[in-house]
Amino acid sequence: MASLLIHNAAQIATSIGRYRRGAEMNQLRLLRNASIYVQDGIIRAIGSASDVEKAISDSPEVIDASGSAVIAGLVDSHTHLVFAGTREQEFAMRVAGATYQDIAKQGGGILSTVKATRNATKEELKCVAKRYLALALEHGTTTMEIKTGYGLDEETELKLLDVIAELDAEQPITLAPTFLGAHAVPPERSKAEYLESLFALLPRAAQKARFIDAFVEENYFSAEEAEALCERAKRFGLLPRLHVHQFTANAGVKMGLRVGAASLDHLEKISDEDIGLLARSETVATLLPCVSLFLGYGYPPARKLIDSGAIVAIASNFNPGSAMTLNMQLTMFVASAQMRLSLAESLTAATLNAAYSLRLSDKIGSIEVGKEADLVILDVPSYEQAIYFFGVNHAKTVIKKGVVEWTR
Repeated sequence: MASLLIHNAAQIATSIGRYRRGAEMNQLRLLRNASIYVQDGIIRAIGSASDVEKAISDSPEVIDASGSAVIAGLVDSHTHLVFAGTREQEFAMRVAGATYQDIAKQGGGILSTVKATRNATKEELKCVAKRYLALALEHGTTTMEIKTGYGLDEETELKLLDVIAELDAEQPITLAPTFLGAHAVPPERSKAEYLESLFALLPRAAQKARFIDAFVEENYFSAEEAEALCERAKRFGLLPRLHVHQFTANAGVKMGLRVGAASLDHLEKISDEDIGLLARSETVATLLPCVSLFLGYGYPPARKLIDSGAIVAIASNFNPGSAMTLNMQLTMFVASAQMRLSLAESLTAATLNAAYSLRLSDKIGSIEVGKEADLVILDVPSYEQAIYFFGVNHAKTVIKKGVVEWTR
């Protein structure tokens, strides 16, 4: 593999370590007029141009990063990327006053996407998903979690996992597959029947997925049902990450901590007691600011979570019903502008902590010697400006494992 020298960056901004929690999230390693040397896809040296040049043992490709900031590749740790169809009509209904629950009662919501996804071929799903992944890459995402959940039957759920696996091999973004069979109850089955089918499907799903997820919410799945599913899934090596506390306060956090969840996501309705429990754990609180923006409801208590000492990540929650965006730069802006994360906290949440939630922070999520060279060169001289100057794409060059995968 060819080597690469990113030369004379105006700023290199990164968190460091395994994860950052609480006040540590605001602490970045900032280097000015610095360089990065990459060999065989791994970062070998970081620092001043003169120091880095001493580590070079070959003739690397040189990228002049003068006037540009460099950050770690963005990690989108909560998405529902593989689906068919779109739901812009539901968005119009919501703008006119309908609630998420109102739309679901009229046949919209998750089940409308399930119908379209079941009717799509694997090739059609791959074609649409590959386009979405290309857009995410252009905006600096180099690692992404993708959930199933728009099949709600054995055949389609496994088909979605196959699509994710094939896409992982065919394009540069690293994909982390999650089995979200417990996304909703299909209309043709009772909940009891459907849960039994999910239990039966776990051995096959575990051959294709890394994580197990469930939508713990009123009218979907109870904490007790999700706990039973997670405990069984763990026997097959699936690690839980869960949707909890989105619309109602529930027992999701306590249950998620009991099953050793890697991440508990949404948390808009989390209680102060549960914030304290989560802050004392090594489970990540993954917040989804663009959902609150899209649906027009309250944001999760990000400041309380961080100030209490929690490990906080942010993700796009890309999906057709409540967050139709692949732009993690925008996600960082909303996190800072609306949830009051500092700019440093937003960067940490979108890189290192998100990577830790996927149990990948030993390899990615920060710019450190020995880690994979997943990097984004920005068209502005500081990471702060990329968050502040919102609504445009500031990625100029996106590098995955030391290879330039997109540039303009």
